[in-house]
Amino acid sequence: MEVLYQEIASEINMITPEQWSEVLLYSEAEEHSDATFFYYYSTGKSTPIYSLDIEDIEGVDGKEVDNGLSNLSDLLRKLWNEFILNQQEPWKSLNFILNSEGKFNIQYSYEDLEKDGYDYVDRIAIWEYEKLNMLPKSTDVSGTELIENYKRKVSKGK
Repeated sequence: MEVLYQEIASEINMITPEQWSEVLLYSEAEEHSDATFFYYYSTGKSTPIYSLDIEDIEGVDGKEVDNGLSNLSDLLRKLWNEFILNQQEPWKSLNFILNSEGKFNIQYSYEDLEKDGYDYVDRIAIWEYEKLNMLPKSTDVSGTELIENYKRKVSKGK
């Protein structure tokens, strides 16, 4: 698995078109589906850049970015399968944090992703709030309500 971690970090580095200080990646996987995205912080900047926005950066080859994101998704699927091959419970989601010095932290979650009634879009909004302190777009009242309800649920659970 250590080799896969290194391959994931290398792929992220190849996808990212500029110097960066930190990358925060989120991935979900099930038997027949998966989803992965990440945000990175450009060196010296405080606003993170979303992985799907990279192809919009001037001078970036969109096909290369798409291929890189596809490779990244494949690597995370390999990681998920590695758990099964080693007769371990496969993870449902993971957080992968990587800094520019190559140090990383990976957290696996085995919780039912929909047990609290949150769909994928909700889970992304919650993840962005928790990890990046980003609130849903101000025009999206339901997104703001989602975060408020989530914060209430979390505070009751403590």
